[in-house]
Amino acid sequence: MNALRMALDSITEKKGRSFLTMLGIIIGVTAVLVLVAMVTGYNSDMTAYYEKLGVNKVTVKLTWYDSSRSTDLTTPLYEYGNGELAQMVDGVTPDLSTQLPIQYGGKTVDDTVVYLGSDQYSICSNYILESGRDILPQDIENRSMVCVLGSYAADDLFPYTDPIGKTVTIGGFPFLVVGTYYQKDGGVEDSMDHMAVVPYTVNRTLLRSDRVDSVTVKVNSSKNVEGVISRLELWLADRIDSSVGEYSLADGNSAMAESNDEMTSLSVVLGGIASIALLVGGIGIMNIMLVTVTERTREIGIKKSIGAPRREIVGQFLMEAGILSSLGGLVGIVLGFGLSLVLGKAMYGLIVLPGVGISLGAFAFSLAIGVIFGIYPAVKASSLQPVDALRAD
Repeated sequence: MNALRMALDSITEKKGRSFLTMLGIIIGVTAVLVLVAMVTGYNSDMTAYYEKLGVNKVTVKLTWYDSSRSTDLTTPLYEYGNGELAQMVDGVTPDLSTQLPIQYGGKTVDDTVVYLGSDQYSICSNYILESGRDILPQDIENRSMVCVLGSYAADDLFPYTDPIGKTVTIGGFPFLVVGTYYQKDGGVEDSMDHMAVVPYTVNRTLLRSDRVDSVTVKVNSSKNVEGVISRLELWLADRIDSSVGEYSLADGNSAMAESNDEMTSLSVVLGGIASIALLVGGIGIMNIMLVTVTERTREIGIKKSIGAPRREIVGQFLMEAGILSSLGGLVGIVLGFGLSLVLGKAMYGLIVLPGVGISLGAFAFSLAIGVIFGIYPAVKASSLQPVDALRAD
């Protein structure tokens, strides 16, 4: 307790110098927490993005070397996914899209992403029907000129009226609006809601082509993704002659997993870089403690002359270094939480705070830095000879 009291007295006696000594620790801890929190926020933002797109998806891509001998596998693949794979698959849809203006009356929504999908497009792409109906199997079979609008397109074209039953013009062709989707991405321009879905069988009308080279298969659970990929591999190998074309299968979850791994690695790297500031802060503590030893040489000599053991002097200076670094760590944690909250809201619109683990780790590291860099000054103080110390000015 005596060492603690004397350390606190020494720190409070020179408040300005003590604050400057802690500054390196404060900056280091703040930087570590903010950088790690921002990476965590970015990762959360990317995860939310992938979840909006829809998880547990397998993308089948087809490449034909000889188009004259190519085979349209869209309907067979749809039937296979909803037949033999029905216990593992929620839906199958072609993955076709283009950007076209949508017009109604005097209003136009430019560069709308028009998806050409099956009746299971909304299941595969994580859209939920808000009003009206979705694309039906009959629409696919009959090549019906119908569409379902995303929330942005619907709100912009029909701000005060019900769009169901109205006829819009997509790329110069009339389409009957049969439904609308709930907002899923902010309902603003350039969002995932700036879209419309039409039956993929009208692709010759809109795209001037009836080729389907990409199909999305929605798997009902992540544990079934590998099984579905294996089954699709065998199914496609039986139907595609390697001299005519080839296929590839992509696990949609792999992109999110890779993003998570990259963000984890980046978090470690940035945290390590920011930790350099903590080392600089530790050097600052060592320098100030050396100055303190010089200033208190006579005090040390008096203590040693009246029998103070060496461990007491070492303990006193280590206590002072530990208090300086721990106070700096606490201030850094408070600033780190505050800056993370502000930056998270500004950059991602999320409440981003450093985790408890990283906060405790940063505090422990700052305390360890202070103690480690305080050892040399403490040992130097305890090594002074009483006669030499008392002779100092």
